[in-house]
Amino acid sequence: MSELAYDYGVLLKPKVLLAMLALYLTTFFTSSIYSGNLNVDYLQFFMGFMAVAFSVSGANALNCVYDRDIDSLMVRTGGRPLVRGTITVADASFFSWTMLAASAVLAVYLGLIPVILLVEGAGSYLLLYTVLLKRKTSINVLFTAPSVAAPAWFGWYLGGASLYPVGLVMGALVAIWGPLHLWSIAFAYSKDYERVGVPMFPSLVSRKQAINGILVALGLLLGSSYLLALWADSYWYLAIVTVLNLVLAVTGLKLYKSGSNRAGWVLFKLTSPYIILVFLIFMLTQYMVKL
Repeated sequence: MSELAYDYGVLLKPKVLLAMLALYLTTFFTSSIYSGNLNVDYLQFFMGFMAVAFSVSGANALNCVYDRDIDSLMVRTGGRPLVRGTITVADASFFSWTMLAASAVLAVYLGLIPVILLVEGAGSYLLLYTVLLKRKTSINVLFTAPSVAAPAWFGWYLGGASLYPVGLVMGALVAIWGPLHLWSIAFAYSKDYERVGVPMFPSLVSRKQAINGILVALGLLLGSSYLLALWADSYWYLAIVTVLNLVLAVTGLKLYKSGSNRAGWVLFKLTSPYIILVFLIFMLTQYMVKL
């Protein structure tokens, strides 16, 4: 029983789930602080949290159902439950749609904007990326941008502040972060993607072109992180974000010099918490200003 529960947990892609929930948490509370409303409606917060959790879980599990054929051929995904047969396709599909239905019910209760944002998030990931474009174009990961931005916009909206302009900018930063993060791991596992015929950008072009593309995406992310300084009202944001950016810039330089899969993997691991840390810094500077 415990092993089966573990396998269902793997089906949810727990690291992705935790990242999306962290985006919801940081944007929700930053929005509350930014709007000056520190009397949080914790029922609404919890319902929003569960709506995001169910939506991301259902979408991730359904992605595993759809991609089980290529997962079985890749080193990184060869141990997933559907590949090993510990969960049937029918059970995984039922589980996925149940999660998505639960998310929809909660979103309807929360209002029209939450419904739109959850449909946009799950729909773009499942339909645009997983079904239509992942196996057909080298720019496939660009179409994950709306799905990774959705939890940030969702949290900001429920937190009480207007989406425009700060909430939209925070979501846009996540959208810029997503492709860099995915290209970094695709670079590290480029042979896997070549083997299964998924046209990830780093696996289709030369190593030099792939590195250059990743570094352009990295530069765009680092430069865009300073946009929030327009609303931070504190030099602390600039100072701390610059330290974070220097760490990633040095990592990018190491990738440029070595061109190794290991360097791509390190960049992937370091970009994992980056966007959450940027949002936490922004949230703390907002809190200090409001004190």
